[in-house]
Amino acid sequence: MFSSADAGSSLTGAVMSSDNKPLKDVRVDLRDSNGSNVNSVYTNAAGMFEFPQVHSGTYEVVATSGLAETQQRVEMDRMPSSINLRLPIQSTPSDGRPGNSVSVAQYRVPAKAREELQKARDNSIKGKNAEAEKHVAKALEIYPKYADALTLRAILKMDASDRPGAVADLQEAIQDDENCALAYIVMGAVLNSEQKFDDAIKTLERGEALSPDSWQAYFEMGKALTAKSQYEPALRQLQKAQALAPKDYPPLHLVKARAMMGLNNYSDEMAELQQYLDKEPQGSHSVQARQMMDQARAFVQSGQKASAAAK
Repeated sequence: MFSSADAGSSLTGAVMSSDNKPLKDVRVDLRDSNGSNVNSVYTNAAGMFEFPQVHSGTYEVVATSGLAETQQRVEMDRMPSSINLRLPIQSTPSDGRPGNSVSVAQYRVPAKAREELQKARDNSIKGKNAEAEKHVAKALEIYPKYADALTLRAILKMDASDRPGAVADLQEAIQDDENCALAYIVMGAVLNSEQKFDDAIKTLERGEALSPDSWQAYFEMGKALTAKSQYEPALRQLQKAQALAPKDYPPLHLVKARAMMGLNNYSDEMAELQQYLDKEPQGSHSVQARQMMDQARAFVQSGQKASAAAK
């Protein structure tokens, strides 16, 4: 048991390649003196990582990317510490899109399979799920380990209320390509819907690391943190989602309102609820939004009366 005086201090670091380039999406494990894993994180685009609260003691910091691994011992004594790790690999190739690395698994996908998946996506966007399913099936017939195709099939199964089938496809996608960002994000959404918020947060952390420009990842993370009553971190995630989303997404306002309610910020809560209701006056959550609005208004009025009485 740790003493209350040892609240822990931060351990930060960077992971570099053999050609002195920062490496993103590298798994970094923090292991105690017994070799047990204490925490795991992934490096950001600058190759940086952080363990925010590490108690005093001796640890091994282990960085792993594919088959490459490096480690370093560190002594923590209630003071912030920083280390640098170097992996014996070249810097990660890019597919030309910011924040996205190309995995070995993606390189192996045949062009025909990619074409079929694009057709499936186009049909899915148009709401033609039956056609989308046909093209996904063709893509997987050409290349059964196509993680992106498995992920889209999982989304289509979710639309058809086949949650077990969706989870099975997502697990297979992650197994086939551990760098498939969308698979982690969709899995996080599924875990949120099942109220498995701790598992959702861990899964979404990986999704955010792999796809830092994905507004959906931040949105689902905001939902999970709100459910865990971690309201301020939730709002930071939701604000990132709002900044990255291509257009206004009404459910964002509703989740932000819930987080603000948890912080007793009723004025801003009402503003977010009003934005939601303006966009979706007859939405599936409109009744709940109006109930939250009435409750927030009552709290504000009660506070005003109490303030007036104190004068």
